[in-house]
Amino acid sequence: MEVKWRFQPSCSLAAAGDLNVRAVVKRLIENVDKNSGKPMINLGHGDPSGFSCFRTAETAEGALVSAVRSAKYNGYPVRGGTPSARSAIAEYLSKDLPYKLSPDDVYVTSGCNQAIEILLSVLALPGANILLPRACFPFYETRAAFSKLEVRHFNLVAERGWEVDLDNVEALADENTVAMVVINPGNPCGNVSTYQHLNKVVPYAILYH
Repeated sequence: MEVKWRFQPSCSLAAAGDLNVRAVVKRLIENVDKNSGKPMINLGHGDPSGFSCFRTAETAEGALVSAVRSAKYNGYPVRGGTPSARSAIAEYLSKDLPYKLSPDDVYVTSGCNQAIEILLSVLALPGANILLPRACFPFYETRAAFSKLEVRHFNLVAERGWEVDLDNVEALADENTVAMVVINPGNPCGNVSTYQHLNKVVPYAILYH
């Protein structure tokens, strides 16, 4: 008797995975008239290494080469980053803060996606919800679906430079809200919030976190 595995993708995760800015940009580029003779700059390309005018700093290249040649880093690093890396990051970030960070305040991840993955996994309590901006970097929604976090979208006001609609945030948040995501500089809107506006947002983030 032939037994078939019941393997099939999750519909909710598949739908969340379709929220991909690059896929939309790709479709737009495919529909551009190639015979127009007009040069085109792809502003959806987020990796500077794809352009010859951007080079990695020689200091960074030298540090990488030295690390490889030292043979000290041929295994998996400690969780959250090596002590030397966390110390350097803490010292650098402390320059712009009224207080001093310690290496224990720093957690190093393999890019932004892993940071989002870890944070949302930690916050995924039963019945919890998270507030995401509309529009938002799509991986937040994908990962929230994976972690079974309810997503509630608050509005950004285009007429005010995509500022957070604080009245909308207040209407959406409740005792089960575990986090509010504020992306600055904004992705995908490209806005940079003013210091004054962020000062108004912070009390909400503290209250509902």
